[in-house]
Amino acid sequence: MADSTTPRPRRGRPRLVDRDRIIAAAKTLDPSTLTMQALAEAMGVDRKTLHYHVENRESLLRLTAADAFKDAVAVHSFVPTEDWRDCVRSFATITREAVITAGAWASYVAFDGADDLEAVRPAEIAAEALVKAGLSEQSAGRVVATLAVLAFASARDLSASPLDRHPQEPVLQRALEHEAGGQFALIRRLVGSGAASLGSEAQFTFELDLVLLGVERMLEIDQEPVS
Repeated sequence: MADSTTPRPRRGRPRLVDRDRIIAAAKTLDPSTLTMQALAEAMGVDRKTLHYHVENRESLLRLTAADAFKDAVAVHSFVPTEDWRDCVRSFATITREAVITAGAWASYVAFDGADDLEAVRPAEIAAEALVKAGLSEQSAGRVVATLAVLAFASARDLSASPLDRHPQEPVLQRALEHEAGGQFALIRRLVGSGAASLGSEAQFTFELDLVLLGVERMLEIDQEPVS
């Protein structure tokens, strides 16, 4: 006869695994080759245990990437100022540095839950500053979207390996070396100097300045009297 005093195992959430441990373990793996099975093996648990917390590989990637990006943003202190330019520059710079820090995970960022939304606070602050300066909400949203694209592209160009970088500049440089007659002299000098190196700090600053000049002109147009 079975001992009725022996406690029976209770049904419920599997032990040894929770959301934080799953994310921490996933961050140690390559997202491009990450699978539920690979993560289960790395954690020393059954794959069914992971499925209790994470539905599939796609949700695992989104969950881990959002957390990685949120942590990368959180290390930066973003204090709003009265100058919308400062807010915009801070947002763009923080986003670029967060993408660099998040590394390969940045390609999978998607915010699924309220816990991840703190990462978009710099965007909210920048958009609010632009609206306060005089832009419409729609225009402010477009400016913030433009800055996000700029920051992501710059970070990825900077972080890319030589084999993954855009081949245009070295190809163009080789073609110019074989061009006779002194044609394209200015382009030859510019390419050789690396003045427009994709992903460089100088190029990012230049592109950001262009956006700011564009916003300044938009504000001027909105304030011009209608004749």
